[in-house]
Amino acid sequence: FSLPRQGRRQQLALLAAAAGAQTRQSAHAETGQCARSAILELAKADVKLAPALLRLAFHDAATKRPRDNKRQGPNGSVRFELARNDNAGPTMKAALQALEPIVQRCALSWADAIAIGGAAAVEALGGPKVEVSIGRVDATEADADGRLPDGTLTAGSIRDYFRQLGYSDEELVALVGAHTVGRWTSLNDVSPACLAKDGAEFWLCSREEGRRLPFTSSPASFNSQYFQDVLEWERRQKLPKPTLKYKYRADSEKSSQLNLLPSDIGLLFDPGLHKWVERFATDEAAF
Repeated sequence: FSLPRQGRRQQLALLAAAAGAQTRQSAHAETGQCARSAILELAKADVKLAPALLRLAFHDAATKRPRDNKRQGPNGSVRFELARNDNAGPTMKAALQALEPIVQRCALSWADAIAIGGAAAVEALGGPKVEVSIGRVDATEADADGRLPDGTLTAGSIRDYFRQLGYSDEELVALVGAHTVGRWTSLNDVSPACLAKDGAEFWLCSREEGRRLPFTSSPASFNSQYFQDVLEWERRQKLPKPTLKYKYRADSEKSSQLNLLPSDIGLLFDPGLHKWVERFATDEAAF
């Protein structure tokens, strides 16, 4: 049996298209592996860089909304958003500077490098391996402002925020669990000159000067310690009030410091979120 001439042309065209697609897939795989290996090496060598890469990935992605008229993150737009309060401070700049030579060497977009960086950071700190495809197109300007959460959200506000991103209760609690690594910037060590400033000037200088406090006692390990600490805060609230000031108590009566944000505590005041805090605290594999 012999195909008609037109049939043979169509078959050859299909074969050529399939071969081209396979070549592109292979090239994408090589590019992705180039970036992943390089970022993994960096993140394992610098445990303070890894949490910054994870935060960078979230801040680049969380500007997206389902009903946007124009394409928003994850698109590398965070490069143009460093002056915003959400991204102020040295860690985001350091993460971008670390990725820049990898973007050039592996010939991939900033958007892909940032997304891979977040996954590689989790893996470098002992978390699961998360596969990340490539092919994102870089933005040429900043995304919409005011779309990132802050540390003062209450339980209801936390749910409302992540609902607009399409997350379930389980998923949002797991995502907030990224606080199990890294640090947040406090007002400790901020100079009087900075404290005297107002508005954006105060925010920017306090992000530069403030002491970075770890969320947990193991900020370089991706584990369930964060959820255990949140439940420990709840346990301490039920204890009798101490009769002595902290400095006068015996060592056995002193509790370790918990460096949690109001939004972390907020997870406890909603039964639907609380149950997932309990689940992840006792089942690290589930987290």
